[in-house]
Amino acid sequence: MRHDRLLKKPVKVINIALRSLLQHKLRTALSILGVICGVMAVMTMISIGEGAKRESLVQIEQLGTKNIYIKAIALTDMQKKKAMDRRSPGLGASDAVRIRHECPGVTDVAYLKELKASVMAAVKEISPQVVACSANYSGLQSIHVSQGRSLAEQDMAQKNQVCVLGDRVVKNLGLQGHVGNFVRIENHLFKVIGHLQRFDRKAAKSGAITARNYNEMVIIPLAAAAMFDENPSINSIPISSELTEIIVQVRTADQVDFTAKVIRRIMEHAHGGAEDYQIVVPQELLHQSQKIQRTFNIVLGSIALISLLVGGIGIMNIMLATVSERTREIGIRRSLGATQEDIIIQFLTEAVILTFSGGLIGVLTGTVCVWLVSTVAKWTTAITMLSLILPLLTSILIGIFFGLYPAYLAAKMDPIVALRHE
Repeated sequence: MRHDRLLKKPVKVINIALRSLLQHKLRTALSILGVICGVMAVMTMISIGEGAKRESLVQIEQLGTKNIYIKAIALTDMQKKKAMDRRSPGLGASDAVRIRHECPGVTDVAYLKELKASVMAAVKEISPQVVACSANYSGLQSIHVSQGRSLAEQDMAQKNQVCVLGDRVVKNLGLQGHVGNFVRIENHLFKVIGHLQRFDRKAAKSGAITARNYNEMVIIPLAAAAMFDENPSINSIPISSELTEIIVQVRTADQVDFTAKVIRRIMEHAHGGAEDYQIVVPQELLHQSQKIQRTFNIVLGSIALISLLVGGIGIMNIMLATVSERTREIGIRRSLGATQEDIIIQFLTEAVILTFSGGLIGVLTGTVCVWLVSTVAKWTTAITMLSLILPLLTSILIGIFFGLYPAYLAAKMDPIVALRHE
């Protein structure tokens, strides 16, 4: 029949569904509130999770996925006594030499020592971190200079009293921090030979993945660090040989795990088993962060999906009430030639239009929520294609799933009984 053919045309089916929904505007609006909230929750959760993931990746990548860090750790009096009993010399240059010669996959080794030294400024009081580094430290950490030059091997060999200043230190020192001028560190004058480029540093969530804030640093040659030692030696171990951090660069990322195992054995043997150092492998932190993030996303997604399911139940209740109210209409359509399939398609279309409309509004409100979280809470968020498409697809599936039962009930009605319904 002609009516039957019309119903099978998608445009006609959608028009009928839209007219029916517009006749009950208030009910339609109330029915999609749950879907709007659910989609908004899904999108916000995914965006927050993606933002946290990217922030962690940035922090880890700043350390370098081909690098291995060996850091000296602060010891309690009891731990110091144990280290002395095991004749551990502490983290020192000898460790760096040993690693360089005994690990075949290592391409470079750099080291750094933090100094307790103050910088005297003529204009105002400043308190940058003074560190002594090997000449290859900047290259290994991909730290570039914006003006002047970085430390060179010649500065190490000649123990030159030169320094490179971080971006914020330069601004705080004013004219005094210009290249070629001299800066007083404790009682010694150091010539400024370069300025570091501004370093975009992410606030670290964990001490294990903390990237140094090079904007607040004054870098001098490691060979010049001896002039800041108050005591020349402790137990015949030169203080100048004690380091804060050793950075080992591996030839390829595939060799990092094996090299880390070798370094652990070397350090354990050299320090007599004393735990006065910490080995940090950014690549391991990256894998661990990705695993935690996957779990985090599953948990957040599950919570948001529950919100969508609640919205879907609301849609089903509204559709059941609609079927009951439109019993006579269903009877008329059946008498004019509409099949059970036509009735199912009509009510499913209405349910999908409801949930998809709620999904679109939920995406818009979700975008606003993500912006508010990023602005007010200062969290890192990221809106991706997944966070946009997944909630919309889920809302359509919710509409089909929860609209199927009301549509089935409508299709199974006896046309004669439906026509007699008041």
